[in-house]
Formats: sequence, C-alpha cells, structure tokens
Amino acid sequence: MKKIAPLITYLFHPLIIPSLGLLLLLNSGTYLSLLDPAAKRAILFVMVLGTLVFPLMMLPILYYRNLVSSYKDATREERLVPQVIILVLYIITFVYFNRLPLSGVIHAYVLSAGVVLFMVILLNLRFHICVHSAAMGGLTGLIIALIFLYETPLQGFLMLSLLAGGLTGSSRLAMGTNRGWEVLTGYLLGFCVVVLTILIY
Repeated sequence: MKKIAPLITYLFHPLIIPSLGLLLLLNSGTYLSLLDPAAKRAILFVMVLGTLVFPLMMLPILYYRNLVSSYKDATREERLVPQVIILVLYIITFVYFNRLPLSGVIHAYVLSAGVVLFMVILLNLRFHICVHSAAMGGLTGLIIALIFLYETPLQGFLMLSLLAGGLTGSSRLAMGTNRGWEVLTGYLLGFCVVVLTILIY
C-alpha cells in the first residue's frame, strides 16, 4: 500500500475532483445530459480552468517566492496561503457560473466546492482535516444528491466513488500524512456540505 499510495493520492487529488464531479453531473442521465455537447465542453472548460489549471499555475509562483518550502511537506502555515488563493479562485469561478443561465444544480455544486474548501481552511486553523478525503466525500455527496433529487440510477458510480474514497483515505494513512479521525472527519465534512448545499440551494 505504501508503494502505490502516492499514485492514488495524485490520481484523486482534491484539485481534480471538482472537474470530475461536474463531468459526472453533465453525464448523469438527468436532463442535464441533454445539454448541447459544445455547451458541456465550454462549461467543463471553465471549471477546469478555475479549479485546476489556475491553482496549479500558482504553486510554482508560491514556491519561487519562498511562501511554500515544499509541495509535499508544507507546514500548516504554508498550506494556508495556497488554500486561501485557491478558495479565491473557487469563488471567482462560482461568480462566473452564477451569471450563466444554467441549472441551479450546477450552480449549487460549484458553490459547494468553495464551501467545502472554506470549512477545511477554517478547521485546519486548529486541526488537520484531510483535504483529499473531503474532496472524495464531496464527490460521493454529489452522487447521493442526484439519486435523491432525480432518482437517477447512479449506483455503479456510487460504488466506484466509495471505493475511490476508501483507497484515498487508506493512502493518506499509509503515507502517515493524516490520522484516522482526520480522514473520516474530512470525508463526512465534504459529504454533508455538498449534499446540503445542493438540496437547499
């Protein structure tokens, strides 16, 4: 497990999950799947830019400015700076999406990604909540919300999501970067925030 843990950690990186969730949302078998393919690509492109590409572009700059000493072993204080910058990018992405005539479910999902990150940042001022498991919990929460709202047969995706969440959490434990309660708390946090945001929005 220790040998493949880093690979699993990168494969299910928190920055990838929001775009992966939107891809699932746009191909979930609900009425959102009926959107024009060109519109789907444009929506996904904006999400990838705002929640993946731009955040990744900031990391070398932070490293060059000595705000982060290591990508892997950053201290709590060093993690705070990139997380706040990423949160700002998430907020900008949501504001842009909110101006588009899209389904409220899409708006709610993009908003929930920012809310999850905000809660993680807030809790990490005192604790060390696992961001990876929070992202995976959010993905599972999205699937549960879609099943509840539209009775969509996404049980297969749900099982894959649970498996990926278990592998990600186990990887963080195997690498010694998080403890059990940190992984579990992160997962429950992401799950609850996404489900409630989508159902209430």
